[in-house]
Amino acid sequence: MQSKINVHAPYSEWPTNGLEPVPNCPVCGSDNRELLHEGLTDRVFFCAPGEWFMYRCESCASAYLDPRPTSETIGLAYQNYFTHDEAPDFSSLSFLRKLRRRFTNGYRNHRYGTQDYPASILGILAASLMPKGRAIIDAGMRHLPKENIKRSLLDFGCGNGAFLLQARSAGWAVVGVDFDSKAVEAARSQGLDVRLGGVEALDPTDEQFNVITLAHVIEHVHNPVKVLQACYKLLKPGGFLWIETPNIASEGHGLFGANWRGLEPPRHLVLFTLESMSNALSAAGFTNIEVQSYRPLCGRIFGASESIAGGVDPYSKLRKNGPPGAVKKAERIARHNPERREFITVKAWKR
Repeated sequence: MQSKINVHAPYSEWPTNGLEPVPNCPVCGSDNRELLHEGLTDRVFFCAPGEWFMYRCESCASAYLDPRPTSETIGLAYQNYFTHDEAPDFSSLSFLRKLRRRFTNGYRNHRYGTQDYPASILGILAASLMPKGRAIIDAGMRHLPKENIKRSLLDFGCGNGAFLLQARSAGWAVVGVDFDSKAVEAARSQGLDVRLGGVEALDPTDEQFNVITLAHVIEHVHNPVKVLQACYKLLKPGGFLWIETPNIASEGHGLFGANWRGLEPPRHLVLFTLESMSNALSAAGFTNIEVQSYRPLCGRIFGASESIAGGVDPYSKLRKNGPPGAVKKAERIARHNPERREFITVKAWKR
């Protein structure tokens, strides 16, 4: 089936030989499914042509595109893609943002052992008084333990290495992998050990890690089960995998449907539920799957979704804010029910 043109895209259609069928769920292998969305287009980065069909697996409730871009042509969907922008220079910030940066660094130095400056010890107090802000910082550090002597970390999908720099600042021996050659070049220019490719670029017989992190990566890969299995092999016994990915069973998807920011076709090939992610991790050999602490996300995701629904670039100055009543309701639900959160964020251990 050929794709139709997206008016924002530089190509008239997806290459005719650049699509592949997906008759079975990439998570559980079932062929029982229902059509979830049709006519999806790239309304986030406006660079991928075509219309896309998304199906929900009736066995595990994961969602996936069919057909989807092949691994050889998926790069066409990433021409305007940006997820690894560098933090603005401290001197360019407003007074309030400088203060926030000092407090954030102060808390992060205390909690994770980083060496980030300028920093204020008052950040520890501020974090105790503002649990939402603390939760955002903790998620940014991927809930790493502070005890890191002689411990190693692999970040799959590391981009320009921003997180690797923070982890290295906290004392971790870090390695990254990424499919984007420009991102790899940028990371290497900062003295980081970053390899081009996926987890297959690493040999578990040569090197293993105490921690592996995948932040918004698993939804982009063609074979997520294979990736989880490879991560398991690359972990040392007692190590853990930290993973975060959009949740197809979230309040936001339920409210915004085809306009939900988490869909992002055709870059997001597979979307999990908390249950299907837990089952996939267990099938790969992981144990003790632990949902991480909640942090507020609905305002940002709902605002982006509202923009998409209104035909507005969700990253432009004209972007909309999420409906306040819906945001507050979703926050209340998500705080107590991990199955309805916008993102799935879990740790899973290797015995």
